[in-house]
Amino acid sequence: MKRCIQIACALALITHFFASKLQSYPGPFDGKNFKGRIAFSSDGNYNDEDDWGAFPVAIAILDVFGVVDKLVHVDYCNILARNDPRFHSQMSESVLGSTERYNIPHSILFDCQKDLGGAIESIRNAINASSAENPLYYVLAGPMEVPFRGIEKSDPDKRKYVYCISHNSWNDGYTRNDQDLHNHNKRDVIPSGINWIQVKDGNRNLAHPGGVGRKSTPEQWRLYHWMRDSRDSRLKWIFSRLEAELRADISDSTITYFLLTGDEDANLTKLKNLLDDKDIPVPMDPRDTVRFEAENFLALDNFEVEHRNDRRASKRLSIRLASNERGRIRTPFNQPYTAESGRYDVDVRYFDAKEGQCRLGLMINDSREGDVWSASKNDDKWTTQTIPDIAVKNNDEIVVVARGRNGGYTKLDYVQFNRKGIASAPPAEGLDDPAALPGQVIVAGSNPGYLKYNGGSPVFLCGPDNPEDFLFRGRLNPDGTRSGGGQKETIERMVRAGVNAFHCQMTRMRRCNYKDEGDDTHTPFVDHDPSKGLDEDILNQWDGWLDLLEKNHIIVHLEFYNDATDVEMMGWTLDSQGNLPPDEKRWIEGIVRKFKHHKNIMWGIEESCNKLPSARTPHFKKIGELIARTDYHNHPIVQSFVVPNDPEGDFPADGITSDEYIGDPYIRVVTWLHVVPHKDDFEKQHLEYLSYYKRDASKFVVMKNETYHHPRSGRSSRIYMWSCAMTGVHCLEAYHHAGDPSHEKALRDDGRINTFMQQTNFHKMKPRDDLAAGSTRWVLANPGDSYIAYTYDYSGPMGVMSLATGTYDLKWFDTVDGDTVIQTGVSVPSGDVTWSRPDSMSNEIALYIRRQSPSS
Repeated sequence: MKRCIQIACALALITHFFASKLQSYPGPFDGKNFKGRIAFSSDGNYNDEDDWGAFPVAIAILDVFGVVDKLVHVDYCNILARNDPRFHSQMSESVLGSTERYNIPHSILFDCQKDLGGAIESIRNAINASSAENPLYYVLAGPMEVPFRGIEKSDPDKRKYVYCISHNSWNDGYTRNDQDLHNHNKRDVIPSGINWIQVKDGNRNLAHPGGVGRKSTPEQWRLYHWMRDSRDSRLKWIFSRLEAELRADISDSTITYFLLTGDEDANLTKLKNLLDDKDIPVPMDPRDTVRFEAENFLALDNFEVEHRNDRRASKRLSIRLASNERGRIRTPFNQPYTAESGRYDVDVRYFDAKEGQCRLGLMINDSREGDVWSASKNDDKWTTQTIPDIAVKNNDEIVVVARGRNGGYTKLDYVQFNRKGIASAPPAEGLDDPAALPGQVIVAGSNPGYLKYNGGSPVFLCGPDNPEDFLFRGRLNPDGTRSGGGQKETIERMVRAGVNAFHCQMTRMRRCNYKDEGDDTHTPFVDHDPSKGLDEDILNQWDGWLDLLEKNHIIVHLEFYNDATDVEMMGWTLDSQGNLPPDEKRWIEGIVRKFKHHKNIMWGIEESCNKLPSARTPHFKKIGELIARTDYHNHPIVQSFVVPNDPEGDFPADGITSDEYIGDPYIRVVTWLHVVPHKDDFEKQHLEYLSYYKRDASKFVVMKNETYHHPRSGRSSRIYMWSCAMTGVHCLEAYHHAGDPSHEKALRDDGRINTFMQQTNFHKMKPRDDLAAGSTRWVLANPGDSYIAYTYDYSGPMGVMSLATGTYDLKWFDTVDGDTVIQTGVSVPSGDVTWSRPDSMSNEIALYIRRQSPSS
């Protein structure tokens, strides 16, 4: 019969745990110091070879972070029910080989097949030495039996300082195929008072292939050749341990990566950067999302764990409420790498059973949060209830209450806290990029791709490029923040106008600007000194403005450096291995980690980067690489260029173009500035923009951020913007200034462009002005399916050439005032076809033509 650890004592512990306010901290690793100690538990002696490689990788992670000395206990070969001598020998080789190469003392190693008693005693001693200032983090990469026995013997008062970390339900004691290997599971220890941390399953990213008994393909092995080819002989040896496995599986090492970074999404790129390149990431502080699996709550009252291998449930586990009963689950909010306090949108995922009804609610401490809701659709489906904008502090008690009625029951999957501004994740199959945030702007598809909301519709950008000093406007306060700069009013002006894009810069330092432009107070650094790091007060103020922009669906081209900025003037040069200087790396990483939770950001590197010598290109590419490595949500990265025929003459003699970035894996968007103007020759202006589409559109998403002396308002301004949009180039404009009230009419014209374009399938079209018929001037086309025809001078029927026979829908759009007329079911013969505009419309018309039954 199973035993739970000292049930009576556990109940008393729960009461004590919630009554006390333990000291909390975001860590445990702050980038320099590790607060606490580390213990490991691994199997490897039967059933699965993965720990033969995962254990050495985990130790290598500790080594790079400089925390091997924090390791106080290692138990291994801890499957007690069975033992395979070959497996045991191979796992022992991995552990002892790691010990030799990474200087681990033999005194902390316990082979459970030879010294089970010593292992249990060592676990007990490690727990009993724990305190608020010296907690224990126990990495569980094997089954629960040995950890259970050690925890059972420990001092109950010390368990609240212990954090058990797991990633996989097999290790947790829930399996359908070999349950005889498990006498205990995590529910046998969680009620004892330890803290349970469940991270994402490492098999997603670190098992090639997943599954016991499957061998890796040559293609999968190549993913790990960076170990084989490393200059670090220890990594070469670790690769040999993978070869012993006959498959490349290091999935359990995801736990150790999380322990040192707060990042649950360890992957091979991140591990190569860390272990081979020795590029140490900044810990995540705080995490964007924190998920509490329902079965991991400290106390389950009238709920039972249901293990039915339900693939729709996280970890394939859930908990079930008895019919017609009241129940509740309770646990403290005490996860690592979380803010001391914060605001969250909280997702409760529950099962709406066919039978009866069930009412549910969320409480924080003794306070109800949001409304009680009913599971009453009776559709036997998992669904999510979101309770928005909830304030939570570390060690607050999270409670979910439920009551079944009329034979009803429910099941709970998880409770997830999404830090304010983070959307909860729908099923991955509904997303274009599962790593990106739902609704986040991304580059979708293979190169060149197109801008899109992740899981949603395509995006066409149109809006003001200025004020580029938006973040620095107003009076400078002693804490570095700004007052009276009109940022809120600027945002409100853009919202009224309906624009969906904006550009601003995060540094405009004069000290490193070769044109002697800018302002040395236009930085986010402490005391405006780049060597002192980022100022949290400044970043928090920026975060508030970005929140407001995101709330109003305005995408921000957020650029690191102003034009003519050459950081090498202040000593920020690449080292001999091509790495960024520490201060620059710190600020780039810090900015990305701070703001990557926003869905509306496109990272910009440097405005008009090619004003600098071509020798700076590797520096810019290294910044792009660092942004991409730090931002695991895959926000688009933009590089900006001044046009080669720059009217100001800033294009240097050895100037480069976007061609230098072809094939760069991180920079997928380019933008152009100082595009040459052609006064009122709109046809010539259109051709000017079209030249940039032609040079780049097969390789990048293409934008323009500035036309030199672009008209600021009125008809000419409006036609200039449409002449760009009708090439398929996204159009921001520096001569449209969101901070200037007199520009609001021009901004409204911009807003009408993105409003119209996003009602079309523009992303499937290419410029085809050769198809213009009648009054039409310019055409975007996906021939046989859909077209956009535009004219700025309607003088008679307009349309397109070479239409296929079929039935079409027409959407007429007046670009002056946004008036829209829709005509459906219009029969069209093949050939050149034109239509007369609706009488109410002006002479500036955009017409969307779409065939109801596209050709196959």
